Amino acid sequence: MNLTYFDVKETSHLVEEFYHISYTKEETPLKTTMIPYGVSGLTYIFGKGQKTLNNNVETKLEKLVINGQFTKSYDFIVDEPGFSIGVNFKPTTLHKITNADLSMFTNKNSSFKILNEQLSTNLEKIFLTYKEDKNLLFSKLEELFLTLKLANNKKIEIVDETLEMIKEEEGLLSVNDLLKKVPFSQKTLENNFKKMVGLTPSKYIRIQRFLNLMKKYENNTIDFKDLIYMYNYYDESHFAKDFKSFTSKLPKDYFTEDFSIMKEAFKK
Repeated sequence: MNLTYFDVKETSHLVEEFYHISYTKEETPLKTTMIPYGVSGLTYIFGKGQKTLNNNVETKLEKLVINGQFTKSYDFIVDEPGFSIGVNFKPTTLHKITNADLSMFTNKNSSFKILNEQLSTNLEKIFLTYKEDKNLLFSKLEELFLTLKLANNKKIEIVDETLEMIKEEEGLLSVNDLLKKVPFSQKTLENNFKKMVGLTPSKYIRIQRFLNLMKKYENNTIDFKDLIYMYNYYDESHFAKDFKSFTSKLPKDYFTEDFSIMKEAFKK
């Protein structure tokens, strides 16, 4: 399995990262655990045999796929050699370019055509035409994204400001901390977050805190136990509860189970 990231040049306000991931004959069949990553995005699947297993429900991944926000882990399975090319968006981007209620796609991988058939057609053309030249492909995607009319209103601006606060604090704050700074009631904040991001603010904060801890661990920034306390987990059992919530595993299983794709993503 080879995961490569590419530079975002003109659309950093919309795109978190571009990536290419491939699977060789020797590596397949592959089964790995995917955990919440705090982003929604799209992936074009080249080849056959890629699927997910989520709550015992199998979903085949074909052509252009929406990756919604996830609140829990799922199994990703690759039965045959192939590759995928994708985009992870900023949290509100998918809502801005489609005006969709992203809570409809939470914990799901779905065909992009469900969301916007014309945009799906335009995107698919780029993926298929430039699949052999990834840098040119991503450049063409950026050109397309820059032509799209983005939804923009005061509510979106406030949610974006809230997301920036969470990012700056690495998830080390509470919903009450946010409510002191934004002109929303808790219910209004939650409703807009679910619509524009796909998650509630409290769930998004927990995921961001957990992801920041795991990224620091994978990059050997600090000892694991010290990280637990740095990220406001009262003790190891409190951290273990979050770990199991997001991964369906115990922390000790992280060292024995296959989290290969996520471990590579954490090292980015």
